[in-house]
Amino acid sequence: MHTNRQVRPSDRASCQTDDSMSNLLLDAEAIIRFPTLLEAITLLIAYVGYQIVRIFIYKPYTSPLKDLDGPPKGMGPVGHTDIIMDMNDTTVGQWMETYGPAFLVRGPFGVHHRLFTHDQRAMSHIFNHSNTYTKSDQLRNLLKRHMKEGLFVSEGDRHRVQRKVVQKLFGTMGLRGMEEVVQEKANKLRSILIDLTTNPIFTTPYCPVDPKLPSTQRQIDVFSVFARCMFDIIGIIAIDLDIRSIDEWEAEGGVMFDKFADIYVPAQGFENLRMIISLFFPWIEKVWPSKNTRRIQAAMKSLDDLARPVMEQRQREIEEGKRGSATDSRDLLTMMLRHNMTENLTEDQKLRDYEIEGQLSTFLFAGSETTASTMAFGLHRLSQLPAIQDRLRSEILGYGDNLPYEQIDDLPYLDAVVKEILRLDTSIPSNVRQPQQDDTIPLAQPIQLKSGNIVSEIKIRKGQMVHLPIEQLHQSVLVWGPNAAEFDPSRFLATSKNPTATSTSLSASSALSPIPSSTSEIPGPSGVHADDSSPSSLASVHLSPGVGSNFMTFGDGPRRCVGYKLTTMEIKIMLFTLLREFEVSPVEDLTIARWNMLSTRPFVVNTLYTKGSSLPLVFKPYKGDLPVEGEMGERER
Repeated sequence: MHTNRQVRPSDRASCQTDDSMSNLLLDAEAIIRFPTLLEAITLLIAYVGYQIVRIFIYKPYTSPLKDLDGPPKGMGPVGHTDIIMDMNDTTVGQWMETYGPAFLVRGPFGVHHRLFTHDQRAMSHIFNHSNTYTKSDQLRNLLKRHMKEGLFVSEGDRHRVQRKVVQKLFGTMGLRGMEEVVQEKANKLRSILIDLTTNPIFTTPYCPVDPKLPSTQRQIDVFSVFARCMFDIIGIIAIDLDIRSIDEWEAEGGVMFDKFADIYVPAQGFENLRMIISLFFPWIEKVWPSKNTRRIQAAMKSLDDLARPVMEQRQREIEEGKRGSATDSRDLLTMMLRHNMTENLTEDQKLRDYEIEGQLSTFLFAGSETTASTMAFGLHRLSQLPAIQDRLRSEILGYGDNLPYEQIDDLPYLDAVVKEILRLDTSIPSNVRQPQQDDTIPLAQPIQLKSGNIVSEIKIRKGQMVHLPIEQLHQSVLVWGPNAAEFDPSRFLATSKNPTATSTSLSASSALSPIPSSTSEIPGPSGVHADDSSPSSLASVHLSPGVGSNFMTFGDGPRRCVGYKLTTMEIKIMLFTLLREFEVSPVEDLTIARWNMLSTRPFVVNTLYTKGSSLPLVFKPYKGDLPVEGEMGERER
């Protein structure tokens, strides 16, 4: 049977709509088409040509820094960066003497103009405008590998939230609790060293048997031993867990320390090039991780495996009321978790889980590696200067058996020695910042441009790097006098009672205030007001700045190191505890040099790529044969 189907109006409208869409697609295909191969190549060449003109011609030609004087060369693939990063080169110091407080240095191929400044007002401006001057993406990528999203890496609002919580740990009550932890570990280290110097067959990872030394002397790798000691201290302060890497090196804590130590192995050849490239293209490490990246991941996994169950247990203890405020004073993890449980906090005011984990990674790095290297270099200097070591020991022995927190600054010569160690052996030798907007940087000392003009400020463009040479500032003869490179604690004895008094070692032409009255105050604000920019006021600021303006071991401004008081306390207690028991001397025929991997580290020349960072010194028990005061003065002179 044949059936006629009646077409409904709705069906007819749908067909018409489909026809219209088909016609539109056909029209679009006639207008829009994929380019031919020749057209694609032409577009690519045009784009590459545009970028070459923009990067190599337009940006250097229009750079606000182009009229600054500066060192020659720097036109290679890394510009002046290799010279700036060389810890054992004196070229940068020569640049500072030749070109003054602010000058031009070059990045890759010489076309990336960068400002290099050690002008105190400029540095203060940059440090105190931390929202404008941030770390570059490349530096943040590097730091993130080691410290996740912790205090060093975060910027802006997230940094302020983190810092608000973390800095509560370093109040008076918190520091008093930390002093007990530091003293306990210092005593443990002293006991181990006594065992090593009285038992010639006793060995540790940081003290192998050396048959060439007398039975009462031992060669100790002080960088390794201090790193382990600080690692254990931070374990207690951060998560209330004694890692015990210093005395149980084959146990879980010792194994975790070894994994962290393996992170800081210098890369060579292709691996080094690949690491640099991956800072600009982080996805490379995700799809094809390098050997060093795998080491970092292994270390971070060991930390996560240790910290995660502790975090879960601590959360339960807080909820059950088993964690009172008395224990919060020295336990960062408890403090962070308790903060997140505060009533009426918005989500933006709380710490995120990855930020809590980032603080633990940050503290293990910033609180152990950096302090250990400063201590090791400082003790090495004392080993080379027996007169200063004797004088310090004499003061320590005349004080008592312990150094309580309340009296941490009562020993003037110990205070001066620690200041001098922090001045010459800062663990972070320089800082690099990148403005997020165009800015004008004021100068304490006017400079002369290549055009002959004298200026008291420098304009800088968004994205141009600024190098802040902390190590060179601390060794500048213009600031610290003709003996700036020498280890001379006496330069601080004249300022111990008066923070604004000029040290007798400074030249009259540079009457600057180098440091606060005690290391517990380091670093203070620079005393420079952002709105005071007249030439006359700039000159007066240069001659009489506020506390800490020339002493930037711990940075300055809103991002200065939150743990600076802990660091100075650790160094003082370690020196106080060890030097009363031991005499320390250098190892014969060994030359110590420096290299940089996030922080300055020591190594024995010709062993960096085989043994890594190390600083061996010879320890022997102190027998009490100190010279009298007059003889000591003769030795020191």
